[in-house]
Amino acid sequence: MQQAGLILANRAYLDHESPRWADSPSSAGNGGLLAAVRPVIAPWDGRSGTTWIGAGLGRFDREWTDDRGFELIETPRGPLRHRRLYFGSSTWHGHYAEVSNSFLWPLFHLVRHDLPARTGYYPVPSTPGGPDWRSFVAVNTAFAEAAAEEREAPWCWIHDYQLSLVPDLLRERGFAGRIGFFLHIPFPDIETARPYLEPGGWAAFRKVVEGMLGADLIGFQTAADVDRFHRAALEMCGAAPLDGGVLHHGRRVRTAAFPVGIDIEDVLDVARKAPVSPRVTAARAAGLPLVVGLERGDFTKGIPERLAALTRAFRRGARFAYLGIAAPTREGVRAYDALEAAVDLALTHARAAAASAGGTFSHVRANVGWEDVVALQRDADVVFTSSLSDGQNLVPLQAAIAQSLRPPESRAVILTGRDAGVASTFSRFGFDGLVAIDPLDEPAMAEAFCEALAGLPGRVSDRFIQDIRRRDAHAWATGFLAALEGPC
Repeated sequence: MQQAGLILANRAYLDHESPRWADSPSSAGNGGLLAAVRPVIAPWDGRSGTTWIGAGLGRFDREWTDDRGFELIETPRGPLRHRRLYFGSSTWHGHYAEVSNSFLWPLFHLVRHDLPARTGYYPVPSTPGGPDWRSFVAVNTAFAEAAAEEREAPWCWIHDYQLSLVPDLLRERGFAGRIGFFLHIPFPDIETARPYLEPGGWAAFRKVVEGMLGADLIGFQTAADVDRFHRAALEMCGAAPLDGGVLHHGRRVRTAAFPVGIDIEDVLDVARKAPVSPRVTAARAAGLPLVVGLERGDFTKGIPERLAALTRAFRRGARFAYLGIAAPTREGVRAYDALEAAVDLALTHARAAAASAGGTFSHVRANVGWEDVVALQRDADVVFTSSLSDGQNLVPLQAAIAQSLRPPESRAVILTGRDAGVASTFSRFGFDGLVAIDPLDEPAMAEAFCEALAGLPGRVSDRFIQDIRRRDAHAWATGFLAALEGPC
């Protein structure tokens, strides 16, 4: 399989946060995406190899690139040819903060429930104004034009909702290779989203769907996402159903589910070496099971709902040590203001309930090192995720692999939101350590949590671990590219 193609992502492979003369490490810019696509990066030999195109957002990026934004980055798989695209602050704000994360992000997570009405803090998707939409188009156009310059590339793999216009823009520019698009987040249910799509929002959403339809292959996390996309493409863009895709403007667009996996060896390598956290030691000394909640502090993650369930469990007499870590995300995006207020209120109740029950409770908003995250996933007795909606959610998979170093009888139970992709991808493992819960049903979630404290309905099993291994990041990336290069 030819791997010397193009990868387009909103962010760069890494950001240069130090000047070139300092020769100090740079920070990775793509997190889960980086781990997922790393296995298919082909080293650059001077003539061929993978080229990554991303935005230049690091403070010192320009010192590292030539006048067209190119540089070579050393990676574990060899040199990566990398190009950075630079944008003005107002253009990037309109593209990223306003359209991508105040309109598309909350809109795309409306897969089942009317979340703004049900939660009180989930933001209404904000219909983009003219200047912000023009910024979104400008950024997408710059990516398409940069990719179109790579005339010898056999394929271009475009990642996620921020670049959803690129497939069609790239096709308009005569790109000869295959065009693939992968949506890492859920695709919304058009009926659930409809009340929030005033005429301007409907038009913008339709352009996004049209943009995605420019691809030869569109990948989603779940089969349900594929079905929801088909309904939107038929109603909004006049597409016609086809076996394995849709027909749009006389061209077949293939669609399929490709659930993202994790880098197994990376997790295991860290889990084997990471020291035990003092918080784990304290919980063990107190005879308390350790419950951890680790994720970004996003309004899609069901954090207030989880805190309410923990409060209910404490009030029922459950005793446990809870450590929650919510990493700051999308700072400066106004859609997050109401979430902070909801979390603060829920924290007040949870802390009081923990003190009354004789448990311990800690919740921090902080970025925590990867080693510390994996160590907590490895040593937890319950890993509690509660996404209201999620593309996949890799935390349960990372936790299960980290837990594989423990004896089967002492492993954790992992709770996950039923509308996270991981719940449907691994739906067969409800008695093997992965329990799907409805975060909007507080009593049921509290009941499931109390059962998990007792190891019910089952702890992480070898069977579950083996299936995660089978669906790892390498299998995901190579599977998508094989399908992209396969018969149209």
